[in-house]
Amino acid sequence: MPKKIITEGTVPIALHHIDKWAGKLTWELYAERLAKALGQTRISRHTLLSYPVLVEAFNAKKDALKASSKNSEGKESNVTLDFAKQEIATLEAKVARLERQNDLLRQQFVRWQHNLYMMPGVDMEKLNAAVDKPMVAVNRR
Repeated sequence: MPKKIITEGTVPIALHHIDKWAGKLTWELYAERLAKALGQTRISRHTLLSYPVLVEAFNAKKDALKASSKNSEGKESNVTLDFAKQEIATLEAKVARLERQNDLLRQQFVRWQHNLYMMPGVDMEKLNAAVDKPMVAVNRR
């Protein structure tokens, strides 16, 4: 069985690399840089394409890079200012990605809520009371 490279722990790293990307963005270049960051020899494009969260973030970043390249043609550069702009762009990309993810989770919650409401025999007041209970603490050591 092949080794699982992209896990719950490595997805944030992969998303961070997309967020801070500058320059030409292709799946091959991204896979190469991510493999170095994760200490792997190689990650295939098809492996990355099997994770919808990575595909969505990649496509959004690619669109943002296209839009920013149209706006930045013919401007003078300052190293400190360029670094600050790059950091701001990274953080803005991260915020936009997290806002999209949050919207999707809210839509999923509304869908679940509607489906439960439509089920016969489900008491919404009991369900709300159960949802508001705190989680049970688990001592794993």
